[in-house]
Amino acid sequence: MTQKEKTFLDQTAQRLHLTVDGESSILFGSVGGYQTMLWRNDQGLAVMTLSLHKLGQEPDQSAIRQFVKGTRLVTGVSVRRSRVELTLNVRFGNPNQVEKLAEAVAAVVEFLHASGYDNCCQNCGSAVETDPCIMTGVPSLLCDSCYQQLGHLQEQNQQAELGKKENVVAGTVGALLGSLLGVACIVLLGQLGYVAAVSGIVMAICTMKGYELLGGRFSTVGLVVSIVLMLGMTYVGYQLDWSVAVYNELKDYYELSLLDCFRMIPEMLRQEIIDSSTYIGELVKLYAFTLLGAIPTAISSMRSRKLKKVTYRLRSQRTNAAPEL
Repeated sequence: MTQKEKTFLDQTAQRLHLTVDGESSILFGSVGGYQTMLWRNDQGLAVMTLSLHKLGQEPDQSAIRQFVKGTRLVTGVSVRRSRVELTLNVRFGNPNQVEKLAEAVAAVVEFLHASGYDNCCQNCGSAVETDPCIMTGVPSLLCDSCYQQLGHLQEQNQQAELGKKENVVAGTVGALLGSLLGVACIVLLGQLGYVAAVSGIVMAICTMKGYELLGGRFSTVGLVVSIVLMLGMTYVGYQLDWSVAVYNELKDYYELSLLDCFRMIPEMLRQEIIDSSTYIGELVKLYAFTLLGAIPTAISSMRSRKLKKVTYRLRSQRTNAAPEL
């Protein structure tokens, strides 16, 4: 944690009378009578998490979305049963935006009071006292009973996951099948005249998910296999994209198959029918965009799997205490 971030957390905690969880840098406590958690999303924006009900009913999504549309302080909302996540138009960690954050939180609280909402457990919906916690890596507001129940379920799932045997051969086949979707994306976008990072994202997600589905687990071995296949299949996709372009150019003059065109690419490069500088330049660009999409996806996937093992109740300035179940 940088000094700037620490300053932001300290000032926000003082301004809103909240507590800082030293392990996750999440701010938590009661604001205007509502149990609240404030944390940073992947885009660096502040997210306000609450668990609400109104006379035993789940939140009215349309009314909340209408509120979001009518204010510049909130940029998005996610409602899942009683759990409400509001993305605030505030950079989390910037001391200069503490007052703006306080303004956004106050606007949300005012809306909730006017709408007649009360606190509840996000899992069972009961109007009982809840604790701010991290449940499988997700900021949550749970009653003690649900916290214990979900914690035991997580422990059982972890044991089951550890009991799974990783089949590297089957996983490699799955990764290969998944990477074919990435190849299709490269060719499709290439024919439309685009080289985009979305190709790398599709390639990464499909390759890694394919390994996990058939391999049983996704370990470091799976990550290495997936990366090697991503790099190799990106080249295959690029060659196939050029093959389609050549086929479309020559099909009216010669009886050629797509496979024939695929085989002709090296010879066309050697004879300078295809400009090698353009070919190499576009290939380098494709790899750059593929890595731009694939690397964050791979990191996010591994981080997500690690976070799924994290469960604990938030504590004031936790630093050395081990996560509890």
